[in-house]
Amino acid sequence: MKRLGIKIVVVLLVIIAIFIPVNEFVKDSWEYNNNRAVLAFKEDPHPVDIINLGTSHAMYGYYFKPTGLSHLDLALPSQPIEYDLKMLKEYDKHLKPGGVVIVSLSQITFSNSDVGRKANYYRVLDREDIEPVSLFQYYTHEQFPALNSGSAYAAISREIRDFRFDAHKPWENGGLNYSERKYEEVAAQYENAMNHHEIEENMAHLQNIIDYCEQKGYRVVLAMEPVHASYHTYFDEEVMERLVFQHLKKLDLDVPFLNYMGDERFIHEQSFFHNPDHLNGDGRTLLSSLVYEDLKRLGYVQEK
Repeated sequence: MKRLGIKIVVVLLVIIAIFIPVNEFVKDSWEYNNNRAVLAFKEDPHPVDIINLGTSHAMYGYYFKPTGLSHLDLALPSQPIEYDLKMLKEYDKHLKPGGVVIVSLSQITFSNSDVGRKANYYRVLDREDIEPVSLFQYYTHEQFPALNSGSAYAAISREIRDFRFDAHKPWENGGLNYSERKYEEVAAQYENAMNHHEIEENMAHLQNIIDYCEQKGYRVVLAMEPVHASYHTYFDEEVMERLVFQHLKKLDLDVPFLNYMGDERFIHEQSFFHNPDHLNGDGRTLLSSLVYEDLKRLGYVQEK
């Protein structure tokens, strides 16, 4: 019995010795910290001129500090439009009266309904606002995220991207390989959304956002961020008409739409992109300056 107890203790010590560095690895990972901007705002809230919603395209898209406008980025990777409204309702108390809400649209706006990474919201939304989630995962996420296999997998898979085959790197073959893979993923997601009548649900969520902004007196604009030419090859006007624009037309929203997706100032400039569909720091700065000028033209913001 004594020897069995010793073995159990040894096994537990080994497990703990492995778990501690893995847990720290997950806590330091980008996947665990991709909501850090929102968390930082929660720690030091202040009035803002602009709030933007959206997915990672918007998350990488805006930086208004050089314009003199205060800005809160509420976009998170693959964020469903239903969660755009949840995030807006949670944080819009900090938006100045008559402030601007940028609702970012992308190729997945009307087809994306799944919250792939609920953990993104554990620390930025109230638990009751998140889709049903394990109490164990929710309450251990703060200190022991590695106990959630999904968090550990997401962190590890992102870190090993640099070791992938050349054919799977973002700019291999001029970005066409990456863009083709993204197209196949989006096409499959869209077909699934059509089969499960999720398109109509997401259309209703977008309408709810517009209605909410109007009730609150916010100035709302729709926007679509730039992509590289390699991405535009697969997501051209015909494809975007099927994925997004036909559904947008049915809503007949009376709000401005700032569509920079095929903007010639970006589309052939790889230096503005982190990968074919996400801007880098230089691209983000340029886009934000253009959006600022368009918002002034609309009378939504004043010269700072």
